[in-house]
Amino acid sequence: MVRTQGFDPAAFQQLTAGVGRHLRAAAWLQGVATAVLLGPYVGIWLIASEVLSGGQEVWPWVGLVAGFAVLGFLLRLGAYALSHTAEVTVAPDVRLRIADHLSRVPLGWFTAGASSRTALSAMRGDVEDLHAAIAHGRLDVVGAVVGPVLAVGWLLVLDWRLAVLLLVMPALSTLLMTRALSGATEVMRAVPAAIGALTTSVARMVRDVGTLRVVGRRADEPVLEAVDRLHAALSTAVRLQEVRGGRANALVTPVLTLALVLAAGAGLIALGSLRPVDLLPFLLLAVSVAGVTRIPETMLALRTGYAAATRLQALLAVPALPAPTTPTAVDGARLEFRDVTFGHDPDRPVLHGIDLVCEPGTVTALVGPSGAGKSTVAALAGRFWDATSGAVLVGGVDVREAADLYCTVGFVLQDSAVPRTSLRDAIRLGRPSATDAEVEAAARAGRIHDRILETPRGYDTVVGEEVRLSGGERQRIAIARLLLTDPQVLVLDEATAHLDPESEAQILAALAELAAGRTVLMVAHRLATIVGAQQICVLDGGRIVQRGTHDELLRESGTYRDLWEAHEGVAA
Repeated sequence: MVRTQGFDPAAFQQLTAGVGRHLRAAAWLQGVATAVLLGPYVGIWLIASEVLSGGQEVWPWVGLVAGFAVLGFLLRLGAYALSHTAEVTVAPDVRLRIADHLSRVPLGWFTAGASSRTALSAMRGDVEDLHAAIAHGRLDVVGAVVGPVLAVGWLLVLDWRLAVLLLVMPALSTLLMTRALSGATEVMRAVPAAIGALTTSVARMVRDVGTLRVVGRRADEPVLEAVDRLHAALSTAVRLQEVRGGRANALVTPVLTLALVLAAGAGLIALGSLRPVDLLPFLLLAVSVAGVTRIPETMLALRTGYAAATRLQALLAVPALPAPTTPTAVDGARLEFRDVTFGHDPDRPVLHGIDLVCEPGTVTALVGPSGAGKSTVAALAGRFWDATSGAVLVGGVDVREAADLYCTVGFVLQDSAVPRTSLRDAIRLGRPSATDAEVEAAARAGRIHDRILETPRGYDTVVGEEVRLSGGERQRIAIARLLLTDPQVLVLDEATAHLDPESEAQILAALAELAAGRTVLMVAHRLATIVGAQQICVLDGGRIVQRGTHDELLRESGTYRDLWEAHEGVAA
């Protein structure tokens, strides 16, 4: 289904600027080819005139017809060769630009909303949508306009009355088609929106199916509603394009057009005001002139490419993280936040004046109510975003100037993804040079070795094809990977959230192995896991409102004691 929502022709021009000459040359060749291909019709008319007048010199005209036909074919072939060459150049270039740009986009962008689906859609569907616009769209429009215009110009010279008649039906059909498709942009906008909603609903169903079932609700209700909305959007689009557009097209069927021209031409011949031979071009070109009705349809296809270009340009406009001006090697494991303020909208900060020091070899826990800013603080440590003001330092180096930051700072998030590769390579991802023995040692320390041996081919088993890993198993793979990379600073963002007790116990044991001797900043949802932390910071409203050890915080009234009492009440 075409996608024409929100398009900007300038975006298309920007994406194709490098092949602009090719596209202009292709359009010019298409126009010339269309004009040349009118030559055979003129030649046939001349041959008929020669024969009907009793002449015998027809072979020169036959040669003319053949010559124009071959030349027109070659010119059109050249036009499409140029446009396809341009498309073959643009498509990989756009994909590479997107890949390069996404490598510099803040990591936080990928965890926000539908950003990953946006990137995937761009690399697949939107780049493919450009093909029709670049390789065919403009040339089809040129052919649909130039051919009928030149044909009508010649036919007006032969007989203006038949020419006007020939124009009436296509003009009426074009008017009706334009009115029929007047709401196409809005209607077509609903289709990809409905597809996106369905994708989101399916993802949520897979995520929440267990919770919904245990409370007696059907997990597929949102999906069914999304399917109904998609069906309604598709039905409206089909009705718009096929039914309403089909009625308009019905007015200029070739048979009807030919019948009208033939009837009118026969009448004029009977009245003696038209030579019989002059009716022939009208019969030959009636269908070609009626092709002008394809212009709205062709433009709709072209607008699809423009809309794709607009979405691609919007993706390329996502602000990238500035590259370090003077990359500095990190030497040390001290993590420090100096008066850090941050907000996606600078006028609406979500963190305010965060001052925090995590000394090497210590554990600092971030706790607080939902939405307090805990995960945002953790994300800034790894430069998922840049602070609006203030600075985040690792080993005394501002993370914005740190060279190879992720060799120093490692992450274990709520849900760690594992690429579709062998389990061995999934662990080795952080350090490709690691030996098999080192990979196995990391897997043992990460408490995932025994599970790997249970898979069909052990460490050579391909994730996603031969085995599917649970959330806890993916976490342990991530921990084993970090053990190989050996980061000095470790950030744990609710690494045991949503896990069953057995998986949590294994993860905690693996994390204890991983955290030994490292600077640890952890976001905790279960307070029992951070009782031994050297420093606990309580966040509320984007500010650190309390800090101290577990015992110190329990001795004073405040948010932490309230959270602990609530935790103890649940545990009891």
